[in-house]
Amino acid sequence: MVPEGAAAIDARLANLLLAAEASFSRKGFAATTMDDIAHAAGMSKKTLYKMFDSKSDLFRATLLRSAGQFRFWDGPALTGTPEQQLKLWLKRVLDSAFSPKEIALHRLIVGERVASPDFARIFSDVAFQYGPEGVIDCIKRVKLRPHLRKLPARMVAEMVIGSVLGIDHFKHLIDDSHRLDPRMLKKRIDVTVATFCESADGD
Repeated sequence: MVPEGAAAIDARLANLLLAAEASFSRKGFAATTMDDIAHAAGMSKKTLYKMFDSKSDLFRATLLRSAGQFRFWDGPALTGTPEQQLKLWLKRVLDSAFSPKEIALHRLIVGERVASPDFARIFSDVAFQYGPEGVIDCIKRVKLRPHLRKLPARMVAEMVIGSVLGIDHFKHLIDDSHRLDPRMLKKRIDVTVATFCESADGD
C-alpha cells in the first residue's frame, strides 16, 4: 500500500517538472529563474528550493523524467522476434526525436550552448547516457553481423540510432518547412536492422 501522502508528493513533483520543462522551453535556460518556475508550478520559491538545490539540478530532473521512456524495462512490452522488437524500439526513438517538444529542446540547446554551457553539458550527459538504453537492450538480444559482435553494445546501438535518424534530424532542426516521410523512415529502420543483424535476412 502507498504510504499516506506519498501520492500527493509524487503529483506535486510531476507538476513541478512539467512546469519547469514548459518554462525552459518558453524562455530558455539562462532567462528562466527559479521564481518563474515556482510561479508556474503554483508553489513558493522556498518550497521549490526544498526540492531542488539549483536550476541545473531541476533541469537534469526534467531530462531524467523524459529519459525514462527509453529504458527497456520501463516501456510497454515488446512482442515478436528480437529483430522485430528492435524495429519497434527504433520507431519509438524516431517518434520521440522528431516530436515538436524534442525538436524545440534540441534547438534551444544549440542556441544557448555558449551562454549556458552547463545547460548543454547536462543535456549531453543525460541524453547520451540514457537515450540509447532501450536500443542497447535490444541489441543484446539480436544476432549481429560477425564483424559487429565484439564491439560494445552501446557502440553498436549508437551507430544504429545514427543510421535511422540520418540527415533528417539535422534538417528538422534548421528547416521549419522540412517534412518527414513516414514510409521512408520505416524503410530506413528495416534497412538498418537488415544491415546490422544477420538473423534479419529472413525476417
